[in-house]
Amino acid sequence: MSKKPNTNKQTKKEENKLTREAELERENELLRLEIAYLKKLRAFRENPNVFPEKHKQNWHSNSKKKDSD
Repeated sequence: MSKKPNTNKQTKKEENKLTREAELERENELLRLEIAYLKKLRAFRENPNVFPEKHKQNWHSNSKKKDSD
């Protein structure tokens, strides 16, 4: 009786590895987004007057809409 290589086990390990790799890539992406957010928050706190005028206008127009309701 000859032993056949268990390709099913290898396939499962590869799938798990890809899944783990995908999980780590997703975690990296989320951490990058969090760092970018925190950098922007820090910059805004240090100097809120540098906040782009475009965003100020959007904020003011949104707040006026809420007030008029």
